[in-house]
Amino acid sequence: MLVHLTIENLGLIEHAELEMGPGLQVLTGETGVGKSMLLASMAILRGERTRTDLVRRTADRARVRGIFHFDESAALKISELLGSPIEDGELVIEREVRREGRSRCRIDGRENTTTLLRRIAPLLIEVIGQGHALTLLQPGAQLDLLDRFGGLQPLREEHARSWHEARGLATRILHIEEGVRARSDRRLFLEHILEELDQADFTGDERENLEQELELLEDRDRLLASIETVRQRFEQQEDSILDRLAQTRRDLQEMSDLHPGIEALVEGCAGSSILLSDAVRGLAEVESSLDLDAQLLEQKRQRVDQLVTLENRYQRIGVDLSDYREECREQLVVLGGDDDELPELREGLQRCISQLSEGAQRLHVARLAVVVQMVEQSTAELTDLGLGKARLEGQLMTLESGVGWNGMDERGADRFEILFCANPGETLRSIGDVASGGELSRLMLALQRVLAGSTRTGTLVFDEIDSGVGGRLGAAIGEKLNQIGIDHQVLCVTHLPQVACHGARHHRVIKESKGQVTSTRIEEVTGESRIRELASMLRGDRATERSLEEAREMYAEAQGLVRDPGH
Repeated sequence: MLVHLTIENLGLIEHAELEMGPGLQVLTGETGVGKSMLLASMAILRGERTRTDLVRRTADRARVRGIFHFDESAALKISELLGSPIEDGELVIEREVRREGRSRCRIDGRENTTTLLRRIAPLLIEVIGQGHALTLLQPGAQLDLLDRFGGLQPLREEHARSWHEARGLATRILHIEEGVRARSDRRLFLEHILEELDQADFTGDERENLEQELELLEDRDRLLASIETVRQRFEQQEDSILDRLAQTRRDLQEMSDLHPGIEALVEGCAGSSILLSDAVRGLAEVESSLDLDAQLLEQKRQRVDQLVTLENRYQRIGVDLSDYREECREQLVVLGGDDDELPELREGLQRCISQLSEGAQRLHVARLAVVVQMVEQSTAELTDLGLGKARLEGQLMTLESGVGWNGMDERGADRFEILFCANPGETLRSIGDVASGGELSRLMLALQRVLAGSTRTGTLVFDEIDSGVGGRLGAAIGEKLNQIGIDHQVLCVTHLPQVACHGARHHRVIKESKGQVTSTRIEEVTGESRIRELASMLRGDRATERSLEEAREMYAEAQGLVRDPGH
């Protein structure tokens, strides 16, 4: 889970820190105070692309830093993805977004790519909002939820790997079948690319290293002047540091027998003189490395220009350009295949398709076993969310003819659809046809509650999941979020006090203006301050005695502080 979040120079936030614990954490504040920047920080920690205009107007870069704690099993899984162990179950992720467009990513203090960060992101944070609820309408999204509920991801991932391998084999066959002429044209094109890239003889980090070297060389005059100042100070000027050490040693040499402390000082002076002399002589190597003539310096600049030209031509940078060269080489090998291979390749493909069909059938049977269970549990959750008369039904069907490849796609040979009706007597229909925005949000929340025990994501962020829902149902939504918080850390952005009162911790976002500068800060509210915040949310402007009393009662009930007088 995320235990500490630091945000600097993001939107209106100059500096903010958020301490988080287990269970439900709520975040409140008026519209427009900057809560969206907190959600943006979560996206940044997930490795998602970030707009540079989110950098605070008065700064040149924004920084987001998150400290995560994991249990042993989660730490092991993330260690496998990272390729290195996580010390003490703690992981520190930091991303820096610069106004000019570049960004930096550090994982446990080491520079890494956002590609690697995106690989581990599903285990770190998931953001769920009304827009996320709309993903229920996307093809395949409902099947994803079914597989997560049934714990069928390993079976599905095995099918997906086999499916991609088979498609790769089919693609290879297709390339061979395209004909000699088509292969020849493609071969010439790839050979031209490889010839140009091989002649350039570059490494993935060469451009970055050269730019750093040029930056050092272009500032060499100041560096050389500093070196000369050091040399003067240590050995060349009158009464230099080395002269003083030598004089001190000579002054005390004759008295070294009088006391061990004097002898130690004499030896120290001698040793220091040797070390400092060696260090000063070593400056000559630094000067030598900076002693480039103008022609060699120009060659380095031209080399950078050459690498930039290649990167722009092939729309790839650094390591990606190296990977592209290897991809071209691999494609060239494939194109070199002989037509005589085709019978053997086709026979192998048929075996793969047969094995895939068997695997897809096993996946289908496993899905049938959990459809009813998922629908029943989701329906029960909807009852608590004010949809007690709603009905759900799950339909698991085979893919339509012409969809996928050989009757399958990477998810298997099934499609799954949730049918919904909110009121008795209505016909069950696709949720996209009949569910309102509020109903869709509640359905998503019900599904998240059902999936709470099966998802591996540590932190779930709910962005105004209660939007479009009145206060009457707020308590039920808060209770559901609290239940999800048993298995996960939950951060909920809400405008409903009926939801906010359920949080284990409550943070408030505040916007302040000083002169022409506007900034946002985040503070935790506890005790009476939390009651006043809830009362203000009830009242809409300021707390009154009546709203304060109502807030205390609401908070006490949500936190389980109220006891039946008969007990």
